[in-house]
Amino acid sequence: MMMKFAKLAYKIYPRMFYLLVLSTVIDLSAVTFSTYAISLIISQVEKGDVVSAVRTGVIVTLIDGVLFLLRRWTNAFMATAREAMSEAVNQTVSKKIMSLPFGYLEDPHFLELKNNALMGINNMGAVHNFFNGLTMIITNVLAIIVLGTVIMSFEWRIIIVLVIGIILSVLLTVLSTRTQIRFFKELLPINFRYGYYLNTLTDIGAGKDFRLYSIYEVMKNRFKGFNDMINDYFLKHVVKMAGYDCLLSLVRYVVMAAVYIISGLKVITYGMLVSQFTLTVSAAISFSNAVSAIINASSSFIRGIEYVKPIMEFMAIDDEANTEGKELGEIESLEFEHVSFKYPNTDKYVLDDVSFKINKNEKISIVGLNGAGKTTIVKLICRLYKPDKGIIKVNGIDIYEYNRDSYINAISTVFQDYKLFNYSILDNIKPHMDEETGLNMIAKVGLKEAVEGLPEGIKSNIGKSYDDKGIELSGGQMQKIAIARALAKSASLLIMDEPTSALDPLAEAEIYENFNSLADNRMAIYISHRMSSSIFCDKILVLNDGKKESFTTHYELMKNKEGLYYKLFMTQADNYSEA
Repeated sequence: MMMKFAKLAYKIYPRMFYLLVLSTVIDLSAVTFSTYAISLIISQVEKGDVVSAVRTGVIVTLIDGVLFLLRRWTNAFMATAREAMSEAVNQTVSKKIMSLPFGYLEDPHFLELKNNALMGINNMGAVHNFFNGLTMIITNVLAIIVLGTVIMSFEWRIIIVLVIGIILSVLLTVLSTRTQIRFFKELLPINFRYGYYLNTLTDIGAGKDFRLYSIYEVMKNRFKGFNDMINDYFLKHVVKMAGYDCLLSLVRYVVMAAVYIISGLKVITYGMLVSQFTLTVSAAISFSNAVSAIINASSSFIRGIEYVKPIMEFMAIDDEANTEGKELGEIESLEFEHVSFKYPNTDKYVLDDVSFKINKNEKISIVGLNGAGKTTIVKLICRLYKPDKGIIKVNGIDIYEYNRDSYINAISTVFQDYKLFNYSILDNIKPHMDEETGLNMIAKVGLKEAVEGLPEGIKSNIGKSYDDKGIELSGGQMQKIAIARALAKSASLLIMDEPTSALDPLAEAEIYENFNSLADNRMAIYISHRMSSSIFCDKILVLNDGKKESFTTHYELMKNKEGLYYKLFMTQADNYSEA
């Protein structure tokens, strides 16, 4: 796992590794020099050479100052690099999310794995722990080798004392690390639910429903319950970790006391020079510090590995094919051949043996009761899901034989649950589009006058999330912008799923009347509960409980007075006439 993550990290941000090497060299030089510095000055004093002692002191101070500045400089760059690395990993995970089959993101298992990966990066400091631990371990292992050699040249018994201290510290650290890993694993499912309630309760879009319905109190109480549970976990964890820290400090102080006693006895018994005593003790202190740093870094490093496990598990999921396959140009035909489909983790088929074919420039409408499978057909065409049975063909070829990018570029869709973003109206229609073209798109959907009346026109930002001058639009205006966005994409297939649900009757009628010109010589699929919209289409696909009931023109369907289409159409017509 460690090597896999290191390879991934090097691939996405190699600069981090070059800084790691530079930081290790500078830190090791600083530790080694500081160990010898005081003993060098004292040795000159012991010889009675005051001038040399002063000169050595000045040189030592200058070198120490340079090393201090270099360490501060590399530490600053390392901190920046770790943040950049975290962001790079975050972006890589985000790209991975976009490359996965859409169905995975509605599967609880993959959804939790994704959230755990993002939690490791954004909340648990996975990248920081991994690289900070790795840097500290490499630096201090090299320091221990150098310092151990120095200590052995003066007193081997000190090494024995230090090794005993290392063993005790390692045992305590292993117990501490296991406790932290267990804590992380136990916290993940709680934090996943906690995050859901936190995000929902702070969602501005839910504000109206919270004020009108009692669900707010239910969610608030559940959120508080998870919050209290997390606080209890953290309190117990902090108490345990404090106990381990106290024991580690006690071991360290006992070891250093033994070092001072052994070194002092050697000065008294064997006449060890003060400079040698200082070097030995200084080396022992630095050795002890290096061991403590390795232990702390190892704990952080091991936690970092645990935190990156969900990241690597998530990154190991097979992508949807993206670059391989045939290039798709213009869509000439779209055909469903005996297609059946059921959503993951369900038994009921939403579509059952559905077949139909649409040819170039044809406009079709899909109608049926709620749950008949209309939107599911759109998802299958957009390759958000794969059919369980049957095949979907474009230009006579299975849609999965085309590479994903060229296929998606040929389709433009307005979904029921479309999403606009807190950018300008122009950028929402199409990033980098020139203003004149954007206004033409807005004019096609009947929104030009309203947009031109805004203070910043089509460059006005939607929403006030980060712009006080942002604008709030009505549901109908937002829907028109979503339609304009679909029209702006130069795709040969246009799909509109309930595109007028938020429009007033006049605006809706205008969209219907201009539907053919809006489609602009493209193949088009139109889904609506407004039966009158079907009149403008070449053919109508009628779905009844997931099955194809018929696929023909409006006039042919109206001849069958026992058919679902006739009943739906006449029911709406009667309601309108009564009104």
